[in-house]
Amino acid sequence: MSELNPVMQLAYDYLESTNTIVFLTGKAGTGKTTFLQKIRQESKKKLAVVAPTGVAAINAGGMTIHSFFQLPFGPIIPSGNGQPEMHYSEEKKDLLANLELLIIDEISMVRPDVLDQIELILRNVKGTGQPFGGVQLLLIGDLSQLSPIIREEEWVMLSRYYRTPYFFSSLVLQKAPYVRIELDQVFRQKEQAFVDLLNEVRNQTISAESLALLNARYIPDFHPGADDPYITLTTHNHIAQQINNEFIKALQEQEHEFKATIRGEFPKDAYPTETDLKLKIGAQVMFVKNDSSAEKLFYNGKLGTVTRIEDNIVFVQCGRQDKEITVEALEWTNVKYRMEGELINETNAGTFAQIPLKLAWAITIHKSQGLSFDKAIIDVSEAFTHGQAYVALSRCRTLSGMVLRSPVAAHNIIGDPAVVRFNEQAQTIKPDAKSLTRDRELYQIFLLGELFNFQPLKTKIENFESLLPELQTDILDVANKFTKQLKTQRSNQAAAYFLEKLRTAIEDLHGRLPGRIGQSKEQAKKADQLIVWLMNRIQLMEYFAGNPFTTAAYLTLTKNKLSTHDRSYLKALNSLPNEKLFEKLMAWRKTTAEKAHMMPNMIFSDKTLSTIAEKLPSLLKALSAVKGVGPQKAAQYGPELITLIRSYQQELIGSQTEQGSLF
Repeated sequence: MSELNPVMQLAYDYLESTNTIVFLTGKAGTGKTTFLQKIRQESKKKLAVVAPTGVAAINAGGMTIHSFFQLPFGPIIPSGNGQPEMHYSEEKKDLLANLELLIIDEISMVRPDVLDQIELILRNVKGTGQPFGGVQLLLIGDLSQLSPIIREEEWVMLSRYYRTPYFFSSLVLQKAPYVRIELDQVFRQKEQAFVDLLNEVRNQTISAESLALLNARYIPDFHPGADDPYITLTTHNHIAQQINNEFIKALQEQEHEFKATIRGEFPKDAYPTETDLKLKIGAQVMFVKNDSSAEKLFYNGKLGTVTRIEDNIVFVQCGRQDKEITVEALEWTNVKYRMEGELINETNAGTFAQIPLKLAWAITIHKSQGLSFDKAIIDVSEAFTHGQAYVALSRCRTLSGMVLRSPVAAHNIIGDPAVVRFNEQAQTIKPDAKSLTRDRELYQIFLLGELFNFQPLKTKIENFESLLPELQTDILDVANKFTKQLKTQRSNQAAAYFLEKLRTAIEDLHGRLPGRIGQSKEQAKKADQLIVWLMNRIQLMEYFAGNPFTTAAYLTLTKNKLSTHDRSYLKALNSLPNEKLFEKLMAWRKTTAEKAHMMPNMIFSDKTLSTIAEKLPSLLKALSAVKGVGPQKAAQYGPELITLIRSYQQELIGSQTEQGSLF
């Protein structure tokens, strides 16, 4: 990874060559989000990005924690041996079983019970006693910023199990080893005096001199000009709404109203903007969605001014040098889960379509976390919780770009003693080159254990145990003994032993499975999954029976896993419409996922691709109507998919013409 300072390089090395949990922290503007995006682009590990809120998830380019893990929103009492993943679809279990790196952004806002529940789910899905099932976690955030939102009655329940409401009080982090790496080079603010002032606010040690410097930015009765894009950051939502209403009413231009189209279920507290959005030429607005097109003209949090309104199109200028942005209505989806047979599948419970803008003369501090502004008016006189003042002040790139609505007093800068204690204690888990070498060796031992971990086989063969009566004694019992005394020098001998047993097992299964499956597609699918798992494990054993075990070799081999086999039982039972196109779509998905460092199922499910192959949509509108696609993914992937579809249709026409000429 190029152009990294030494601290970032250490964090990068930990993520690439160990599976140690990393808590990456740092002051506002030190490059935490930039580092996250670098890891997304360059990591060789199969990863997923999640965040505690919708805004944070959009900014990080991932999903919300609750959506990804299908968690309830209320307190989750630690259950120890529960199995919350039992109701997941097979597709979801497969995605989690292959996960190697989980990135959680804005970790300061994550409750400890949520982290413990994630740990339990991953441990169960992976079938191992390792914390988080051996999945590495990258926890990104600043504990000096906004803390978890927990109502009083919820804390009454959770306080029996946790000392504080922060993630570091989770039960798993009391026993799982992790390192804390703090980024210390500030990129957002260039003025050293401003950087020093923010550090004092962050640490609740602001001096009288710094407070005087800050309060010099208090300008009574300040009113920015029409061409001066200041945004007001305030503590309460009703204050932000009042300011926005006053400014929009003051504009003499004609008011245009845009009504949201809401279909199905879409909770009001998740509305990304107003259902009745009132805009005028000259209105200061903020984008509330990322541009999914190739041009990337706007992002969530970008400020601009409305310059023209024509029919259902709004034109926004985001800087004197930038060209106007044409803004049309976009769609958000509310994902829910429902039972289909014995599985829980994702469904679009509802949609919200609206112009992706909101009035932005003012915004709450809570909604500003993760955003940066050149010019801001700040009011923290009514700050009521830990981190509010620091988040607000650190959104500004310069001290001169900040105007205070009211003077800041020392009591407005609220801190949490629990965070101070944790930061002091965390100095003892500061990593260095020596600890990196140790953790690399531990990672190699972990991967060696994964090579001989046959617990997933025990799960996959549940319906076919009688077909392999020797499984327990010849494979599972022997593997348990070996993993209790792991030694890399004995790995060749162990791999050769299991290679012989697995080859025999797969031959026996091919001879016995057809009679057991019959015409059951569900059984055929499970049989295919079992055979593919065995073939992938045989591939590993063949290599390590003749070569020394290394981390690099194991990761390379597991990255090139087989996804199907020549004698697919499901394929024989259920020949798909336009099967050659389906295979091309699957190959395209695999390549696209590898380039984006995503799990393939996070792009499109197998079921969605089979529907596309069956319906052959030739236009973006038709493609977006396919269940599991939608307008956003149609815009992102549609041109490539439609090219594949049209190419396949041309091949069909050519083939039919050729056959016709023979008769």
